[in-house]
Order: sequence, then structure tokens, then C-alpha cells
Amino acid sequence: MSRVVKIKNVKIGEGLPKICIPITDSDIEGVKKSVRVIQNTPYDFVEWRCDFYDNVEDPEVRIKPMTLFRDQLSNSPILFTMRTSVEMGMKEIDTKDYTDLNLAVIESGLIDIVDIELSRGESVVKQVVKAAHNFGVKVIVSRHNMVATPDKEVIVGNLCQMQDLGADIVKFAVMPQSERDVLTLLDATLTMKEDHNETPVITMSMGKMGVISRICGQVFGSDVTFGTAGKASAPGQLPANQLSIFLKSLA
Repeated sequence: MSRVVKIKNVKIGEGLPKICIPITDSDIEGVKKSVRVIQNTPYDFVEWRCDFYDNVEDPEVRIKPMTLFRDQLSNSPILFTMRTSVEMGMKEIDTKDYTDLNLAVIESGLIDIVDIELSRGESVVKQVVKAAHNFGVKVIVSRHNMVATPDKEVIVGNLCQMQDLGADIVKFAVMPQSERDVLTLLDATLTMKEDHNETPVITMSMGKMGVISRICGQVFGSDVTFGTAGKASAPGQLPANQLSIFLKSLA
């Protein structure tokens, strides 16, 4: 497996960490405003956090923002994320509906990457990975802990498990309770870079204490960082304009 994942003209896993901007609006008018702001912001790709969007389960509702992204951000990879309440997201959704939603979006041909939560189970991850790859869609398998930072071995173990399940990119986000928790996350990230370098890795320590983890990926091995052009989707995100300056200064 090549470590570098190329989506359109974006190469994740080489060069500077890529900037992803989440879109968290609840309706189409909000999405239109966000897209206009993003077009004047430094970024590499966008994430549609559809769990913020009203009635996204309805295919006729979600087709509008997805088509808008394709029309207005045609050169940008589009990441589709249904972040569920199990992993700090806005939607409560059962596993069958979650799986069906992701499969339908993959088959629409309107997205380039899909995020699948490891907590949904290995069989769901495998099913979605297989379907996505059949349609030329890349997969991020992710894990989020909003209350604590697991031991380094747990973080590394989960990230390796994601790789084994066929993820193109693996992601782990944690909440630090101390400065040493931030070091644990960075240590786990560096271990992935040194010993398990099969895929790009995304890691972050959330909140104010973890902000450093969002700008030092070039050093420790996190290949994507999430920045804002408006509303944040998680605590500790920096404006993309600032992120771009920080990333270039560390290069």
C-alpha cells in the first residue's frame, strides 16, 4: 500500500500537513455562505459534517449541499462525515441507518472521501471500505475520545487495526486532561510514523491544551489538520489562515 493518498490534486502523506475545513451548517443557505468564505481561505480539502445538517437522512435534502460542493468546489476533495453521538458528533443513529447512509453517499459519486467510525465494528468498516473502493472513494477510519487520552499502546493499536481493516487514512482524536496527555498523543503519532508508516495518519489532542498538536504534524507525523473558516467542528481548532502560517513556519 502506498503511504501517499492522492485525491484530485491533493497528496495526503507528503509535504506539509494538509488543511481540511469542516462545514457545519444546518441548512443550504448556511452552506452557501460557508462555501463563499472557504473560497478565500487557504485549504486543501473540505469536510461536510453532515451530522449538523437538518434532515440529512432524506436523499432529496442531502443532494443539494453535495451538488453545491461539486459545482462550487470542483477542484477540492470532499470528505463526507456523519459523526455520531458515540464519537462526539451531533446525531444519534443506529448502525444499520449509519451504514446505509454512508453506502448511499458513496454510490452518489458526489464525494471523494468518507469517514467511518471504528466504534461501529469491524464488519461495518470492512463493508464500507469495500464499497468505497469499488466506487473509487477513499476511506478515513476514525476514533474519537472526548473525555480522556488513552495509553499510547491503545492509540497505536487502534490505528494499526484501522490499517488492517483497509483504511486509506487512519485518524485518532483525544481529549487531554494534562500536558502529559498531549505528549502521549504525539508519542503515539511518532511511533506510527517510525514503525507503522503504511498509511497517512491524522491525530489531534483537542481543546486549548492540545492546540500544539494541530500545528506540529510535520514534526511528529500527522498528515492533516482541521482549521476553521467560520464555525469550529471540535474544540481547539484554529482559523485556517493562522494554521497555514504556522505550518509553513515549521517546514
